[in-house]
Amino acid sequence: MTVELVPTLDEENFIDNLQEAFRQADGTDKFRREDLPKIFKRSNATLLDILADKEIVGGAVLIINVETQRNKLSLFFVKEDFRNQGLGFAAWQAIEKFFPDTKVWYTSTSWLDRRNLHFYLNKCGFVAFSIYGKEDFYLAMEKVMR
Repeated sequence: MTVELVPTLDEENFIDNLQEAFRQADGTDKFRREDLPKIFKRSNATLLDILADKEIVGGAVLIINVETQRNKLSLFFVKEDFRNQGLGFAAWQAIEKFFPDTKVWYTSTSWLDRRNLHFYLNKCGFVAFSIYGKEDFYLAMEKVMR
């Protein structure tokens, strides 16, 4: 399948897809629907739909700092029906190409989510640098680009 990134045109659909993907992944509603548009706007987030063969299969929320080029992968998801097909890794590679001037990428994930840890650390090349949190622990990671 050919993976491409396109700026999100329908924020409501993006939020539906994001909430459903996280709900299926961990059984919870991590984000209150009414908070997400405010968070996106406040952080000046870039929302991208991930398409495979012209169908939306996931999405990414990126915080791009054009001055420092130290960018953050804030949220990243692949819809349940499209998991385990290599689309997440292909999408990550497309994100790297979409923002070629990036010096460092940052992201984090739950310390307990082995699937995500494997994806970011072993597949995408991130390196862990900190654990944070009070009740749920998260692993902060970075990927220095060359």
